[in-house]
Amino acid sequence: MSSEIAIKVENLSKCYHIYATPRDRLKQFIFPRLRRFVGEAGQQYFKEFWALKDVSFEIKKGESMGILGRNGSGKSTLLQIIAGTLTPTAGTVETFGRISALLELGSGFNPEFSGKDNIYLSIALQGFGSDQIDKKYEDIAAFADIGEFIEQPVKIYSSGMYARLAFSAAIHVEPDVLIVDEILAVGDVPFQQKCIKKLYQMMDDGVSILLVSHDAYQIRSICRKALLLQEGRLRMFESSEKVMDEYIAYCSAAGSKARAEKAESSDPAPHPSNIGGNAASSGFAIVIKNPTLIAGNVRHATEINSCDPVCIEFDYEIHGTYSDTISFVVNLYREDNTYVFGTTTRMQGLAEFSPESEAHVSVYFPSLPLVSGKYKWRVAVNDGRGMSILAEAVPVCHFSVNDDFRAVGIVDIPHTWSREVISYANVSRTQRAGSTITKTSERLPGQSIL
Repeated sequence: MSSEIAIKVENLSKCYHIYATPRDRLKQFIFPRLRRFVGEAGQQYFKEFWALKDVSFEIKKGESMGILGRNGSGKSTLLQIIAGTLTPTAGTVETFGRISALLELGSGFNPEFSGKDNIYLSIALQGFGSDQIDKKYEDIAAFADIGEFIEQPVKIYSSGMYARLAFSAAIHVEPDVLIVDEILAVGDVPFQQKCIKKLYQMMDDGVSILLVSHDAYQIRSICRKALLLQEGRLRMFESSEKVMDEYIAYCSAAGSKARAEKAESSDPAPHPSNIGGNAASSGFAIVIKNPTLIAGNVRHATEINSCDPVCIEFDYEIHGTYSDTISFVVNLYREDNTYVFGTTTRMQGLAEFSPESEAHVSVYFPSLPLVSGKYKWRVAVNDGRGMSILAEAVPVCHFSVNDDFRAVGIVDIPHTWSREVISYANVSRTQRAGSTITKTSERLPGQSIL
């Protein structure tokens, strides 16, 4: 990865003037000018709303960065300023190279034009000539894969078709910086997978990626870094893993506070690790406590040997009223966020559990056949049908595995090697067909533990 800077943002701020009525807007236009004309101080008829305030960060060439924050935190404003479609109130943005931006769905497309016409228009605006666009067109159309609709006006497109066309056009202009603002959320799963594969390829080619998404998997798998915006200010700029954990905890705390205010309770609200939509809207909170990895006699284990037995334990509490059933989840990830394994009580055929106010949960693994590396567990509480997450533990249990370099990959699958020595006694190579073959079998040492 190059050390060259792709984007440099310093003390970036954006302020909007909020008027209570159209009359106040007219007053602001006229009266301050009159007062200054007669030498008096002008009166302000608006309130200031800072969509961004003193945001600073740098992105190197080839780096990928996720942008997280609740609705209204300033994510889209930041991307628009970086893309050059919005002027900042204060601060500076320096970008190096060509920028291709996928902002609001359909932005930059003329709804009356066909998909083909919009491709030519959008790429021409990036400085490409018609001959260059002709060479790119077939690749763009093939990636979008919307068939004959590419000749139809885009106003009849579905949101998914719009996203396909916009993404395909954006990635084929040879950008140095690609900005994606939640547009992947509207595509179908195969198209999302194709887009993510393309993003990896672009990063390998040195393209910097800025991605806004509420999808934890997308942020963790695509982005090396992430920043968290809170009410227009930079709350955190760290690795994507740390920022995503902070974001989940922050959203959980905000949801818990809102529920407490709604219930007008005098007791302080708990701090749940809840990221499920059901809990946030139903007046209850599930709190997961003390997620623990146990290996042998060691609680809170941080290092194990491959194939060791382990146990995952956690407690949970239910605050408020919840009458539905629940189920439990464990997921195992490698440190680079590769998904290794996951299971639920529902997958194992266990009955749905009644929602006791407090309980202790454990899951035992008689063997954990992982290769050397760093891993982490996550535990969660789902609804009884396993359709939605009610709470997820934050932070996760991190641990490392030692396997004496017996295998590579992810899983050290139990196995045994053997070899058969084939002997053609006193027979030439040309006479071997139909000859008697003597085989000697031998078991080789070093097989994995079964």
